[in-house]
Amino acid sequence: MSIDGVVRPRPGAPSAANRSILAIAAGTCAQILCAVTLTACPRQETTIALQSQAAWRSAVRAEPVLPAGHDREQGLWNDPSVLKMGDQYVMYMASSIEQPFQPPIVPFRAVSPNGIDWTLSPKEPLLLAKGTPFANIETPSVVMFGGKYHMYYTGVFPKGAVPAMAIGHAVSTDGISWKDDRRAVIAATGKVSDWNGYLVAEPGAVVYRGKIYLYFTAMGSRPGGKPPQLETIGLVTTSDGETFDEPRIVLRQSESYPATKGFVGYSTPCAVVLDGKVHLFHDVVAFFDSGNPQWQQIALQHAVSDDGETGFRQDAKPLLVREDLHWTSGEILGPSALVDDGRLKLWFSGHVTYRELVPFVARGYMGNEFGIGYAEVDLNAFKSAAE
Repeated sequence: MSIDGVVRPRPGAPSAANRSILAIAAGTCAQILCAVTLTACPRQETTIALQSQAAWRSAVRAEPVLPAGHDREQGLWNDPSVLKMGDQYVMYMASSIEQPFQPPIVPFRAVSPNGIDWTLSPKEPLLLAKGTPFANIETPSVVMFGGKYHMYYTGVFPKGAVPAMAIGHAVSTDGISWKDDRRAVIAATGKVSDWNGYLVAEPGAVVYRGKIYLYFTAMGSRPGGKPPQLETIGLVTTSDGETFDEPRIVLRQSESYPATKGFVGYSTPCAVVLDGKVHLFHDVVAFFDSGNPQWQQIALQHAVSDDGETGFRQDAKPLLVREDLHWTSGEILGPSALVDDGRLKLWFSGHVTYRELVPFVARGYMGNEFGIGYAEVDLNAFKSAAE
């Protein structure tokens, strides 16, 4: 969930839990409107101080490798999913296509010889939301399995719906032309007190032990309501890419991110298999009562499990925090990791604060204030730190 993947309110929600969990949308929508009308929006929040890992701070590129407006007018590139196919890197990502930051938001594909210089291929979207139950099709996660490409994505329901989001699925033989199931394959319960009641979203797929392990974000209301949302990482598995076992929680926020300091939990998981273990990369979410917006993704985190289901060991410090880069001052989110050439390579999304988006909007939604970034570290150093 990002600047263009907001949690949408249901007017007149009957329960207190429902009202509290849905209230996070109003600030986001108002701030987008504020930026579009070029009205300065002050950032009002209590800063949560986090220290990132020195190795990652020194390994991250200072500017986005895929900035907004690159290769497409008003292309607001977000939520990368990167594969290595032969000598070519392939990225799946999302953007709005009609009005900036507004539905429909749909997936695109780009290619690169080095993971840094990207070209849209094709120039047009891969899927459209028309004909599906969704207003948006975003946060694509793509894997090759059983001789086909499988794309899992966040399907955002029209404004006011509860559940707010679900996970959809499409298949392809070439990674370019896709057949969409046009339905939710993983759905929230609709009971917001459930851990997966309000939404399931942001899939992160990986092939492991002859199956697809599909990690995802789940949101429900937090008992006590402070902060109002409770976000965890869930898991389903599938042997055919289309039918799934029962969802379960595999990763909860650690003591490093206590609710008492405003941390909501985790979102946007990405999984990598290394030496038989599953490494999860995800972002950390906080809620600020006077924030702008209130719900913000503020750091990138890592955890590792011997079996991909239990015993995830979480790093003591985040990999990167939004303060590490000038262009992620608003949020840092949506990691996509890849093991390649003896390196752990990491792509991620980010943007400046809404106030700092004002000149970006005036420029025609083009520039380094919004886009997809890149970092890499030596694989042996990463494995040593992870253990």
